Amino acid sequence: MRRPKWMFFVRELDAYPTGKRRVFLLFVVILANFVANYESQIAPVLSLILKDIGISNPEYGLIVSLSVVAAAFGALLGGPLSDRYGRTLILVPGLLLTVLCVFGMAFVHSFGSLLFMRLLLNFIEGGFIGATAGLVRDFSPRMGRALSFGFWSYGTSGSNFFAALIAGYTLPYFGTWQSQFYIAGFLSLIVAVFVLFTIHDLSPRLREKVIESSATVEQVNEEGVHRERASASAIDGSIERADAMTPMQSLRLAMKQKHIWALAIGCTFFLMLYLTLASYGPLILVQAFGYTPARAAFVSQFFWLFSLVTLLVSGYISDKLQLRKLMSLIGVIGMIVVMGIWIMTIHSPISESSMIFLISLMGGCLGFAYSPWMALYSENLEDIHGGIQASGWAVWSFVLRIYAIISAIPLNLIAVRYGWDTWLWITMMGAILYIPLLCMGKGPWFKRPLTKSVPTAIDS
Repeated sequence: MRRPKWMFFVRELDAYPTGKRRVFLLFVVILANFVANYESQIAPVLSLILKDIGISNPEYGLIVSLSVVAAAFGALLGGPLSDRYGRTLILVPGLLLTVLCVFGMAFVHSFGSLLFMRLLLNFIEGGFIGATAGLVRDFSPRMGRALSFGFWSYGTSGSNFFAALIAGYTLPYFGTWQSQFYIAGFLSLIVAVFVLFTIHDLSPRLREKVIESSATVEQVNEEGVHRERASASAIDGSIERADAMTPMQSLRLAMKQKHIWALAIGCTFFLMLYLTLASYGPLILVQAFGYTPARAAFVSQFFWLFSLVTLLVSGYISDKLQLRKLMSLIGVIGMIVVMGIWIMTIHSPISESSMIFLISLMGGCLGFAYSPWMALYSENLEDIHGGIQASGWAVWSFVLRIYAIISAIPLNLIAVRYGWDTWLWITMMGAILYIPLLCMGKGPWFKRPLTKSVPTAIDS
């Protein structure tokens, strides 16, 4: 099937990239994920928007909930489509459309217009998150998978920091909340155009391969050369494969695996602490520990700082050992222990240095457990079938967002009625529940797996 000339951005490789080219393509994907997260940032100017257009906190809460639902269903739609038709066909138009949405945010003037723009932006962004995760897997052999996903996860935390930094320097100068969306729009447009002209996709044949290491790459590329000589039809990597699954078949294959659901739900339980502190971290320090807002913001930043560091440290170690489950288990056990100590200090006098130490350890342990989990989840998906990667990540994204909606009401009720310590004990129980669900994932605990000599996808 020949693609229209205007779809020049759908460039498929029938030889697996190596060396600096593979690293560059991986960088492009990580940058695309970063800007996608940055485009959805609204926190730095939220108070100004709500005051200017007259929206109450409960009304904005409704907008947030509906936007999360839109993102969840966008993921379920976009993930399977990117598995079937290619990552770039979903990612590039999605990035360009979200740029328009960001500029559109500067013109919202009512509850309805804000709701519409946030729904549209989150639906599109959710639609291509599976494509970015799929591309990270595509350009990351298993010997470097955890470290690559560690960088990919920088999109969320890094974009929060970047948006706050930009607002801190430019908001006093321009003086309007609209200025932040113009700035975000122009920066996002530059990145989207860069991605448009540099991004590549793997051919369907290559996406179905399980790439272990550089030695594997040589075998896969040599196989591709032989195939090209044997059949002229293999020259065009965009030709539709006879055994390609429909988007619904791809999604169904990912959703019918019990261990995939176990890993997705388990990770959501494990990230309960992350999600709580992302929204309420400084507030917890103010209400439960008596900090001033300024000191609470200062102390809470150490959680994110150390999680960013250990994401890469554990990713590197996990790639060397290839023991994903053991590494993740060590991190989550450490997090549970530190959480227990931290929760017991609530309403008790504790020095700021001790608080920073505990906060740092918690964030460090969380990051230490998360990178190996991402690699484990990706590898469990490709062991089922190499062509369902984006669909599988769409399932995880859907589960995570549905949890965010379901937990919003009980979180606030429990925190107000019983105190933050009660909710934090619940989040610690979520981390404990992660352990048996982690055990359902497939992969070695202590014995490093041998490199496969001729890796192929398991047929559907």
